[in-house]
Amino acid sequence: MPLPTDSRTINDVVSATLVEVRPDLYDGTFNSNSLLARLYNKEKVLLDGGDQVRTNLVYDKLPGDWYTGLGPFSIATKETWTQLVFDWKTIYAEITLPGIDLFKNSGPHKQFDLIAGKLTVARMTIADKVGTALFNDGTNSAAPIGLRQAINTTGSYGGVTRGTDALGTAVKGNVDTTGGSITVPFINNLQGTASAGGAQKCDLLMTTQVLYDAVWARTQPQQRFSAKDGPSWDLGADYININGAGLTADSHVPTGYCFGINTDFAEFWVGQGYDFYFRGPYPFPDQDGFTGQVIFYCALALPSPRMHFSASGLTA
Repeated sequence: MPLPTDSRTINDVVSATLVEVRPDLYDGTFNSNSLLARLYNKEKVLLDGGDQVRTNLVYDKLPGDWYTGLGPFSIATKETWTQLVFDWKTIYAEITLPGIDLFKNSGPHKQFDLIAGKLTVARMTIADKVGTALFNDGTNSAAPIGLRQAINTTGSYGGVTRGTDALGTAVKGNVDTTGGSITVPFINNLQGTASAGGAQKCDLLMTTQVLYDAVWARTQPQQRFSAKDGPSWDLGADYININGAGLTADSHVPTGYCFGINTDFAEFWVGQGYDFYFRGPYPFPDQDGFTGQVIFYCALALPSPRMHFSASGLTA
């Protein structure tokens, strides 16, 4: 689609009047990114180097039982924990500009900084792509291991193959594929399933805007008001609180999905010094221009997949 053009005749008014250009960039492309916002702002762990990132996982119990008298005791050794292994993932956004454009965008003629604007869009581009990758199902091996692969009952996670043995069971998430209408009782049931028998619970719920609206429509009639609220009432909410977990909409959630995350068991690692790091600018040796990249290093891990849930095939 062509960009807007200015085809005005350069008459008295146009020649004598400056064009007012507002300095702000307004977003017309990027959508909600609630999971990345939560992980980046509250769960981010900055790490300075390391070939891989690993988390420790207890997958079995030690021998032990009730006894009388002298025993006997079991004296067999037993392996009870291992490490989940995660590789760093890297992403970039490219900025390339002709030298003449940088010259034009200088001095008193500059309405706003061209480079600063490009850097802003580069960061937004990376954030959008990372937001998509957080729900990766493993199809894109260059991207982080996303929730659809992390919260699963088949395949592998962190280098461990899921199965019926103790270790294979320990890396299984809670998955519901029955589908149907999304309701609060359905979400409540999934929260209980992913609570380790009630010891823990998800504190972050994410779904699509369509499914969020369906839950909102089912819960809104239950909102009550009293005389002290005065002549005006505040309807709705920034998020829907279900058993202490905030349900939000994220534009990157695949259609028909709802996820429950216990952020006590979620880590988002970011490379120290490569947290939206600008590499460049570098001049072209045979062209009048410059290029550079905004770089981001990251990895996502759910150290205990059983503390989270994934539901698919859901409808409004």
